[in-house]
Amino acid sequence: MTGSAPPPAAWDQQPIRVLSYASLDPERRLGLPSGRFTTPSSSASMVVGLAFMGVVYATAWAVRGTGWGAVVWEYLTGFSGIPIPIMLLSCWAAAILLLKAGKVAAQRAALRLRFVPSDAGFTLSVRTVDRVIDSIEHGVDEPHRFLLLDRVVIALKSIRNIGRIADLDEMLKSAAEADEDAMDSGYTVVRGLIWAIPVLGFIGTIIGLTEAISGFGGVLESSDATMGGLTDRLTDVIAGLDTAFVTTGEGLIAALLLHLSLTFVRRSDERLLDDCRQYAARNITAHVRVAPDEPA
Repeated sequence: MTGSAPPPAAWDQQPIRVLSYASLDPERRLGLPSGRFTTPSSSASMVVGLAFMGVVYATAWAVRGTGWGAVVWEYLTGFSGIPIPIMLLSCWAAAILLLKAGKVAAQRAALRLRFVPSDAGFTLSVRTVDRVIDSIEHGVDEPHRFLLLDRVVIALKSIRNIGRIADLDEMLKSAAEADEDAMDSGYTVVRGLIWAIPVLGFIGTIIGLTEAISGFGGVLESSDATMGGLTDRLTDVIAGLDTAFVTTGEGLIAALLLHLSLTFVRRSDERLLDDCRQYAARNITAHVRVAPDEPA
């Protein structure tokens, strides 16, 4: 198979591998464990997220001596340390979405393959199905790792046992529904992270307000009536309010950006499933001719 289906006479030849999962999947390319289809591995996403966080903090630490660098470093590490867990969860969620986008792109590569001859008279039957399966398995490295090819190969292997074309169509429909459920469950972790990020911001709000109220109580009870003494105590109150508002703002902004990114990645994931369903209908169901009495 060379990107388009070989003619029937060429099926007996050894095809050239045209699709390699290891060269397309972002996790495999990084040497990390690979999740199923478009769902990243939890360990791989955590490693990538920690790498993102390390790059951000290393860059901020390197420029902290400059005026703007000191401000960035303060917003990343100050305010009672709340920005640190916010950044950790944000980088982890961003890593999941980035890996997911890369895995969707890798899965779409299978849609470019044409393993069934374009001849209008060609039919998939007990006699021809094994040759098509061999064409896929020899032309693609780890075909079971591709959502489309895994679905197609299972359907092709079942042609011997089905009695009606409607049975094959129902089988492909059930596989599509199972893949949709798996796709949706793949967003469970990132949705949980996006939910937790603003919660951390609100925890910072509670801490900051507690510090501010405590400091303000100290001002009221202070026996130091000088302007300088009151100014020092009010500065502590303002610092508590900074923690309250800054951490909340950081959490909400991070959650907003990640939620928008999730929307776009999920849309591309859904489009992949739709395209796989249409591909299977055009290239499998439309070519099947069931003949139970036909010899294998």
